[in-house]
Amino acid sequence: MKLLDVQRGGQRIIEKAIREESISQGHYLTGAMQASLAGYVLTSPDESTLTGTAVGYAVVVNSGVTTGRIPYAPGSGAGSSKYIEGLINFWRLRGLNEKEATRAAFATANKHKEEGMPTRASGGFSKTGERKQMIDKAFDKCSSDLDQFMLSGFDSIIETEFQKTKSEVI
Repeated sequence: MKLLDVQRGGQRIIEKAIREESISQGHYLTGAMQASLAGYVLTSPDESTLTGTAVGYAVVVNSGVTTGRIPYAPGSGAGSSKYIEGLINFWRLRGLNEKEATRAAFATANKHKEEGMPTRASGGFSKTGERKQMIDKAFDKCSSDLDQFMLSGFDSIIETEFQKTKSEVI
């Protein structure tokens, strides 16, 4: 086993935990967010760093949005809004026709403006009762497995190098 193998194995454990936690919290419709999770091992002579990426809206799903940051002004008469278009698309994906999706989108926008995101009612989609901090919760849940995997991998690398050195000395 090589150092990069250990790092990539750790990456897989973390990605799997985030995918599972996001689904448990009810953040799954098309699977695009889960599919977008990607980790990269960046190495330099002095250190290695595991960096992760995901679609931009994963930050919103993870942290939520306060009422003041909801991009909707009821009755403004604005001709179009990417926020409303996104909500209409969300409701279409859930099986509503265009008219129903539009009504549901405006009802959702009003509720978001009142409560922020996630809404209290959205907790019904969660198996854990949680709707935010999926990344931190995933790390908490996988930390023991991650530590065990990393320690085992590092032990294997050290043992291999020790055996090489030992046989060279003899």
